[in-house]
Amino acid sequence: MKLNKDEQVLYDFFVTFGKGVESISYPIAILAVWTSGDEENSIVAVYPHKQEVIDAYCNLDGMDKPLYEAIKEIKGWK
Repeated sequence: MKLNKDEQVLYDFFVTFGKGVESISYPIAILAVWTSGDEENSIVAVYPHKQEVIDAYCNLDGMDKPLYEAIKEIKGWK
């Protein structure tokens, strides 16, 4: 499945933080904190492309495609 630029940025982020814990919940929680506007608690994880992830999230109408593809990768679905 072909992802556009923003979808690819989110997919990479989800897989980077989700694969180690075998869950999509962790990267979603990080993204929620980053986009909450709570500057005091916004540094929950260091990621070199943090602003790109936030921008991609804000530019998409929905996260269905990158989220589904990341879950497939994390869970090893075919």
